[in-house]
Amino acid sequence: MATGYQTQILDLDLPAQDSIKNDGERCSADPVQLRSIGRAVGQQVRIVRADRPGYFALYTVAQPNPPADLADRCRASVVRTGLPGRERLGSTAELEGIVQADVVDAAPPCDGARFFEAAEDAGRQVYCVVIAPHGGDIEKRTDDEATHFGRALASSRWPVTVWMCRGFGDALAGAFDRWHITSTDLHPASFPRLQRIAARKFEHGVAFHGFARRPGEADVYIGGGASELVKAEIRSALEEAGLPLEIRVATEIDDPKFQGRSPQNLINRLAVQGIHLEQSAKARTFGLQLATAVAAVYRCPDQIDVSRVRVDTGVGYSAT
Repeated sequence: MATGYQTQILDLDLPAQDSIKNDGERCSADPVQLRSIGRAVGQQVRIVRADRPGYFALYTVAQPNPPADLADRCRASVVRTGLPGRERLGSTAELEGIVQADVVDAAPPCDGARFFEAAEDAGRQVYCVVIAPHGGDIEKRTDDEATHFGRALASSRWPVTVWMCRGFGDALAGAFDRWHITSTDLHPASFPRLQRIAARKFEHGVAFHGFARRPGEADVYIGGGASELVKAEIRSALEEAGLPLEIRVATEIDDPKFQGRSPQNLINRLAVQGIHLEQSAKARTFGLQLATAVAAVYRCPDQIDVSRVRVDTGVGYSAT
């Protein structure tokens, strides 16, 4: 199977594609052409600029191309983006490129622009998963937090699975501009190590994220699909850490990015009780203390229900 194809990156067909015109992370493509490289609508691809291959970035194929393109097989290779999507490749004009199926670097270089996965899996357990989908320089220190959380649980003999992506930029484009994909879009089929754990449903999960704080916003928002009881326990643990941070449990009046309640949010797809933790840059300077405090909640049987800690044996579930 081919691993990529040459493309023309054209403007969107407006107004039919208005929904993605302001979104630099999303594009449209031909489903048949995607299938030829093992990808599909809803998954991620990497696109490389043909004339300047130092420009490359990650995209979600959010929708199929418009009907006029699909009816014309001469346009099968076309990818469409809004202006922000082309700016992600350093251009405001329509241009030539290459669509690549491989999203992550299997053997990342030691420096420069790179994007890769890391994972640790404790015996196919289904008690807890911790993730940092925007590690490296995308949302700085979140991968360190996930790693520290995992080690804290493992040191207390609690089972935990860790998954993260680390992205770095260069002089042409920063890590966020190249690699950020919103958590509701992340598709396991595009990430080999994520795909290995995505078929399980964990009891608990924590996702570490970062945001640029604006006036009036808190330093930490506790969101996700978990129960209000679990969120309250995490808030208490963070407040007891005594850090100079404002901590809130996200509510319906907060920005949806802080709420993290969508069933499509990756942590809610992975875990029954998913916690989406958004942190300002200031909060992440206390990242290891935050991760330690959150991990303590999952190590204490008095704080959460651990009666359902299970291990996937491959033929069913058994108690640890």
